[in-house]
Amino acid sequence: APAEVVLTVLSREGDGTAEKDLLDVVEKALNSENVRPVADRLTVRSAEIIPYRVEATIFLYPGPEAEPVMAAAKASLQKYIASQTRLGRDIRRSAIFAALHVEGVQRVELASPLADMVLNKTQAASCTQWSVTNGGTDE
Repeated sequence: APAEVVLTVLSREGDGTAEKDLLDVVEKALNSENVRPVADRLTVRSAEIIPYRVEATIFLYPGPEAEPVMAAAKASLQKYIASQTRLGRDIRRSAIFAALHVEGVQRVELASPLADMVLNKTQAASCTQWSVTNGGTDE
């Protein structure tokens, strides 16, 4: 029986939106008769990009210098953001909290995103902006 295949493309450039030229190349490569069965139909489209931003304040334990702790928290957040720039990868507040809770961090306040972002397999999250502020110590 013929099948209808919908292929979602996530670009590695910009926010992940696949330009028409890229979609045309993918469609041409996969629509060849020696690649796809004759009766099957192929639709190639760009991923739906869902923008978000991260705005956090971290509070540190008193003691050592703040800069290494801030740098580690920012690097950990950037790693999480990069790992989630894939089709169907949710953005979970708990994961952002976990990324920011590096050694030396006492607590995290997350102003954005306000809720989890649950994506389907044709969507990809794109972090448009992030900030991590030093809130000082709680003591």
